[in-house]
Amino acid sequence: MILNQLKLRDFGVFSGEHSIDLAPRDKSNHKRPIILFGGLNGAGKTTTLTSIRLALYGRLSLGRSITIQAYHVHLKELIHRPKDAILAPYTASVGLSFTYGKHGSLNEYKVVRSWAAKGEKVIEHLEIHKDDELLKGLSGEQLQSFLNELIPIGVADLFFFDGEKIADLAEDENNEALADAINRLLGLDIIDRLRADLGIYLRDHTQSKLPKDISQELKAREKRYEASYAEYQNILTSNNELSTQLSSVEVDIEAINQRINDLGGAWAKSRQGEELRTELLIKERNTATSEMKELFADTIPLALAPKAIASLLTQLKTEKDTKAQLVARKAIKKQLKKLRNELSNQIAGSNKKDINQAIENTFSDLLDDRTDTIIRHDLSDSDYDHIYNLIHNSLPQQQVRLKKLGQRVEEIEQELETAATNIARAPEQSRLDDVLAELAELQEKKGALNKEISINLDNAKRSLREAMEHLRRLRELNDKYSKSMSQNQAIQLAVNSRRMLSDFGERTKQRKLAILEQEFIKSFSKLARKDDMDLQAHIDANTFNVTLTDKHGNSINKKRLSAGEKQIFAIAMLEALGRTSGRSLPIIIDTPLGRLDSEHRTKLVKNYFPTASHQVLILSTDTEVDEDFYTELSPEISHAFSVDYDTKQGCSQYNEGYFWQQ
Repeated sequence: MILNQLKLRDFGVFSGEHSIDLAPRDKSNHKRPIILFGGLNGAGKTTTLTSIRLALYGRLSLGRSITIQAYHVHLKELIHRPKDAILAPYTASVGLSFTYGKHGSLNEYKVVRSWAAKGEKVIEHLEIHKDDELLKGLSGEQLQSFLNELIPIGVADLFFFDGEKIADLAEDENNEALADAINRLLGLDIIDRLRADLGIYLRDHTQSKLPKDISQELKAREKRYEASYAEYQNILTSNNELSTQLSSVEVDIEAINQRINDLGGAWAKSRQGEELRTELLIKERNTATSEMKELFADTIPLALAPKAIASLLTQLKTEKDTKAQLVARKAIKKQLKKLRNELSNQIAGSNKKDINQAIENTFSDLLDDRTDTIIRHDLSDSDYDHIYNLIHNSLPQQQVRLKKLGQRVEEIEQELETAATNIARAPEQSRLDDVLAELAELQEKKGALNKEISINLDNAKRSLREAMEHLRRLRELNDKYSKSMSQNQAIQLAVNSRRMLSDFGERTKQRKLAILEQEFIKSFSKLARKDDMDLQAHIDANTFNVTLTDKHGNSINKKRLSAGEKQIFAIAMLEALGRTSGRSLPIIIDTPLGRLDSEHRTKLVKNYFPTASHQVLILSTDTEVDEDFYTELSPEISHAFSVDYDTKQGCSQYNEGYFWQQ
């Protein structure tokens, strides 16, 4: 199968008609398989995958349990909503043309799925052309069945997948995602349905021959099973409707929040906090200014006259030294006087005069009381030390503190100004009361819906358990009594067919799982980061648990794999499932590299994308397939598209080229 062309009309973020060429092109005598789509998140690149799945599978593209009502809501949401347009489109369509080979012949198919929203209703139309001839005489359901038979959705899920599908397989602890993929691949669900139909046939034809009381017991048990299962189905349907209502409520809540923001509600939410913050800031400012006043009442004013203070200290130091000298001279004079008296008493009178003259000459400088310094302040030494400490220690410390306080007061003033602006921006509460009341009502409704959905899920599980218990008991009774009844040929054939189907399903599963194990090891080995990783894999046929063993036979717990290795595990499993299916389909992979480290990315780019299929559509951001990876892939890239969103127009465009190569 080769996808040739995709056409969109007023679909999602795309306004008007768009035609995208998907067919691989020949370059240098080589058909290159990769078509690369690049776009920023939200631009609409994923629309490529969404539109292809929708074109082929319609309601089934959303899942098997989706209701027609939810599907129609989804279709309405996919109709483009232009920005600031007076008249919005009410119709949309997706068209897909592809070449499909079967039994040695190639046919060209063109699928066009369109829909129109008329009030609360959605009218959908599907048409299929085969080799330019319209398939006529088929209803919409029959046309959809034709597509389902051509490309079963269970198989397509293995080829058209996104990051979510990869994540499901990577983090699948209970193997539910893998079991679902394998069952769809093998068609085991069809076998189970056929066995169930044969079981109904047997019950209908054997109950008539059973004793009346036994027949009544079987019928009663069957009715209880049908009632429980019907209740289970009804609850699921109800939950789908509730989920649709919940989605609608969430949209309304988002719209209300936007209205609140438009009214300045974002400021209103923080108004109380801003007012409280303002009060605290004012208190802090008052405390800081009071402390600054205290500093000005202490030594800070001295800093205003540094030269005068320096001169004062010099004068005080000089006066202190002079006073010390005068005190010393006085003491020396007193001692010299005592010395004269002593010498006078012991020396003869003729020598007294000479001795006094010698003392006078020797100590003349010390005995001179004259000084150039005028004592103006006459401070004590302790007073001088106090003043010195104030100027050299207290004053610098207080200057540093004053500077910090001044800076903090300036910061507080700026913060107060910002807070005042924010408070001024906030609307009056009366303007928001009605809107907030509406929001509260919606929030309450949302909570009630979530609670009801949760209760319904619990009830659904209980009903399903009851139904399975009734079915188990019904089968036991049926097997018990049917063995004792004489069987006609049709009944015997039905019994044998059920046994054969069980055996066929089991053998088919074992054979396919063996192939899947081999294909998985091939894929995982070429993508895993550790080149020496020699692995074997075994998939349990009952639990679908994957056991990995290394070359020494040691088991490797999947939980112990790194996040990147789990992603590689999932991609390898998807590739293996696709190869095991035996189908040759294109691969579409959305955002494949987001959770991988650089080494795993390189492995994927080199060893997976170029050989994954004959046609590979990669939907990527510029941070996933960057310039280096683009260069690496270039020999295999057929062409590329950039999905660009125009904020003014409110829509996106497909432009040929890739980010930096437009």
